[in-house]
Amino acid sequence: MTTELRKPVKRLTVNAVPTVKRKIVVYLLPGDVLGFREEGRRRIWTVPIGRVYTQTVRWTIEAERSAKKKGKQR
Repeated sequence: MTTELRKPVKRLTVNAVPTVKRKIVVYLLPGDVLGFREEGRRRIWTVPIGRVYTQTVRWTIEAERSAKKKGKQR
């Protein structure tokens, strides 16, 4: 059983992101929001979880279609 998100949860990534060369602090915030900030910086970038889910599904479908097209072309 899962728990509803009522309190903020904050975690640090294991690896640094190559483009910024810093680890990322990830927030799960009430109201179904994800937050991100670079370790050592103050600016928090937020996005609704629903948007992240929708975009991830789109990327996955696009990648599957692309792989399918490449397979048919050979």
